[in-house]
Amino acid sequence: MQRDIIPINEKGMEILEYVAEDFPCAIFFADIAKYALGSVPWHWHEEIEIFVVTKGCLRMLLGSQEYIIHENEGAFVNSNILHSMEVAEGEGCELITILFSPSIFTGGKGTSLYHQMTTLIFDNAELATYIFCNTSTWKNEIILAIKEIYSAFNKELFCKELIICENLSRIWRFILNDIMYKNLKSVPINPLQESRTQHMMQFIHDNYSEPLSIKEIADFASISTRECSRCFQNIIHTPPVKYLMKYRISVSLSLLLTTNYSMTQIAEMIGFNSSSYFSKVFNEHMNMSPTDYRKLHLLKNE
Repeated sequence: MQRDIIPINEKGMEILEYVAEDFPCAIFFADIAKYALGSVPWHWHEEIEIFVVTKGCLRMLLGSQEYIIHENEGAFVNSNILHSMEVAEGEGCELITILFSPSIFTGGKGTSLYHQMTTLIFDNAELATYIFCNTSTWKNEIILAIKEIYSAFNKELFCKELIICENLSRIWRFILNDIMYKNLKSVPINPLQESRTQHMMQFIHDNYSEPLSIKEIADFASISTRECSRCFQNIIHTPPVKYLMKYRISVSLSLLLTTNYSMTQIAEMIGFNSSSYFSKVFNEHMNMSPTDYRKLHLLKNE
């Protein structure tokens, strides 16, 4: 099923719907161009993320690093890494994405296997991502396993979870082999700046309805306004005020589609001092007025 938004909590962490309550794995398909704001917004999650591009070309951003991932290539994104995605070329980019807790096949945090993975992966500050490109030895095997997981997920199969675990174990073995024996590393992200940025993003998510200033955002992280701007620019390539505006618009999308609030009421709820200013900023992000956006989506659902 196509996802239209990335649901996130007040900390900026993605909210996931697992395959089953006691099976911490989420699997979905998406065309990036069809997300509400035309891209996957900056977010993070404790779960490991593995995906394959099935059509088109993807631009993935992690801190100051940019990765172009082509059709039939993919990537792993480490736990709690701030990242975003957008279409790199053409009109669309389709992905199969799997997010999971390694505990589903390691047996939990107390096992020796989990400890090995923590040492090599989770606590490795230099390993934010790992790209399955055409030069990767195990690229085809990893992508085949991802597609088998997605196929099993969409069928009523006996022991579906076992099929998912088997393929995740295969994928993880290939990744660990390359990391151990080839000493693969990605360019490290500045951990202090990333932590500060996540902290300030959380403050924005908690207080977007208030008339926030850069100074208030910077004060929350106990840094200068100059360092605040530097963190946002280096980590998510967006000035803090621009990020605030985009987040407000993302909140408004849900309000427009799920409530009958007027434009004036929504503007006040998301921190704009007038409906006309809300409409102006909305149009800059969505290329239409909030009223037209509501009408368009109501027609689609009739």
